[in-house]
Amino acid sequence: MSRNNGRQPDKNQLVSRFAKSANQVWHLGRGAYVRAGSESGRLVGGLLGIGGRLDREAKSRVYEARSSATEAWDRLESAFVHRVARALNALQIPTARDVHELNSRVESLQKAVIALERRVAENTTPGSRPAKPARRAKAGARGAAGVKAPARKTRARTTRAGNKTGS
Repeated sequence: MSRNNGRQPDKNQLVSRFAKSANQVWHLGRGAYVRAGSESGRLVGGLLGIGGRLDREAKSRVYEARSSATEAWDRLESAFVHRVARALNALQIPTARDVHELNSRVESLQKAVIALERRVAENTTPGSRPAKPARRAKAGARGAAGVKAPARKTRARTTRAGNKTGS
């Protein structure tokens, strides 16, 4: 800005300055536009990278949370199963394994009974009786060894009044 010895600048100078300023603003705008266009690719790429990293971190945290929740649920379920089993055991209620073992034993006993019935049927002919088992000799009051058994002791009975009766 030059001064004209205290005088006002003339019209041409004002127009020239105004045109120069407008031209500078125009160039600044165009430069900003071009720069924004060229840097927008880098900016978008950077934002995509940040977004991808945040997405991976979020998925990792969700996976960790899901894993810890699953582990906690499994521990809770296991504790519940053990407590119920202890309560059922205290009440002497058989478990499924006990029932399965008993079923197996019953089946094997049924097979054994059927086999014995077949043997008896094979040994018995239609016109004969089945053989009687050998009889044991009666030992009487002396028992198997021939020794007399000791006499039974009877207890003295008391009446309601407290008197003793009997021997």
